[in-house]
Amino acid sequence: MMNRNYTLKQMTGAGFTMLLALFLFAACKKSDNYYYKYTNTTQEYNGTILDYVIQHPASYDSVLVVLDRLPNLKALLNSESDSSTFFAINNRSFELAIKSLNTTRALTKKKPIYLKDVDLLELDSIMSRYVIKGAYNTSDLNGLKEGLKVRSAQYDYEMHIQYNVTDASGFTGGGQQQLIFSDPNNSIFKRYWQSINTTAVNIRTHNGVIHVLASGHDFGFNKFTKKFAH
Repeated sequence: MMNRNYTLKQMTGAGFTMLLALFLFAACKKSDNYYYKYTNTTQEYNGTILDYVIQHPASYDSVLVVLDRLPNLKALLNSESDSSTFFAINNRSFELAIKSLNTTRALTKKKPIYLKDVDLLELDSIMSRYVIKGAYNTSDLNGLKEGLKVRSAQYDYEMHIQYNVTDASGFTGGGQQQLIFSDPNNSIFKRYWQSINTTAVNIRTHNGVIHVLASGHDFGFNKFTKKFAH
């Protein structure tokens, strides 16, 4: 009897452990799968790219300040007859660029300047690099091993977009979809490129797609200070 009870307890404990392991494995697979599908979902916005920016002032006030100085680019982002991809730069990115610029200017005892002050043509050239001809979402870029060369909506400047999926919960390629957006600086060598990742992708509007850049991005791909420090 003692041996039979001991065997039964052993089997019950082992069975419980096995069931628990199966439950945790299933839960883990579900969470990975759910997370991947969630970030894979395209958001639909009922309006133009410009409408979206206007409706989110807490993030994009600085974009609007710039666009108010650039009426042609502003009109493009509101045009439903043109299709564009906008890599959205949030307020923090502009703060970083302005702070870096004025810190450098202070070293040579120059007065601080701001978005409303900088040269219009240079500002137009920099800002235009965030607006790409044509609408590109992640499904257009998935599978392109070398990424995709694209052209800015104005000035026909070459930029580059690379698709990437992060890892999650130890599962390779099971995390968040993102794009790596790069200014190649007219070079084929990646060591000269300036790149930034997105934090959100595939916000579809009436006239294109919005991808949101990480807040640590320095507006202008580190060119803002070089252009306006002197």
